[in-house]
Amino acid sequence: MRFAIRDDDTNYYTQPEDLERCYGDIWDDFAPTLSLISKVKGNWLYWVHQIYKDKHDTDWDAWTNDDTIYPIEDNTALIPFIQQKVKEEKLDLAFHAKHHRNGDPVLPEGRSNNYVRGAEFFTTRDLTNEIREEVAHLEQIFDTDITVFTPPQNLLSPMGYQAVLNAGLNLCGGGIPFYKKEKNAKGIANIIKQLSFKLLHRDADYPKVLKYNNHNEVAYHYPLQPNTRLDTLIYDFEMVRKYNGDFVLSTHYVEFDYPMVYDETITMKKVLMDFLDHVSKYNVEKMSLSEMLK
Repeated sequence: MRFAIRDDDTNYYTQPEDLERCYGDIWDDFAPTLSLISKVKGNWLYWVHQIYKDKHDTDWDAWTNDDTIYPIEDNTALIPFIQQKVKEEKLDLAFHAKHHRNGDPVLPEGRSNNYVRGAEFFTTRDLTNEIREEVAHLEQIFDTDITVFTPPQNLLSPMGYQAVLNAGLNLCGGGIPFYKKEKNAKGIANIIKQLSFKLLHRDADYPKVLKYNNHNEVAYHYPLQPNTRLDTLIYDFEMVRKYNGDFVLSTHYVEFDYPMVYDETITMKKVLMDFLDHVSKYNVEKMSLSEMLK
């Protein structure tokens, strides 16, 4: 069995001490994968907490008007810190978003349970070149290869999905049904593989990386959020372990100090560490998400 951590939203507002506090007692064991926002729009640090508090009652007009762009490289403390940790193989990098905002003229409909304003690639536009440009930009800044894409809000439209593939990236998540993906020989084999698994194991999701002609994907990942219970994570982990699969824990460093919704005496970081204690009981190969999808 293999195990990786995907951490979304590292951007201009991220400070080295944030990452040190969250992962300093983990990255000597294996490298978490930071999914980067290259040019975040607005005061992300303010809005991430505000949206968490107000949810759909957020002042979206104020959010829209707060549209100053903050390139990640303007954080002169963060860049050398991440460069060094990548060289030490304590951190791994992926691409998450350019602005972390949906730039379509009309926002997607039918996603009232999600904050689609941040689902940048749930789009009606072809963003292939934008992805290529931002990945190349980040690779130059951090002097490392970036081979994995993780979609904001875990949402991809068919056009967003195709843009990721056109840009030559491997993929974690996205919400595209398996039967709507590539229909070439390898794609059809993957459809049959997933359908057969689901027919045999209705209580489980397909637990392994899928290899396509020009990219690899892991369709399912398991979130750690302020409402996630430890026993839920353990249940999901044991289900993947049952099939000797690939487990990706997805989380956000900015929420590590948040109290859990169901028990305000413990933080999300405490749940993470307790979960990692459980994972470490078994013969699990811990690795970066880039390595898992290579």
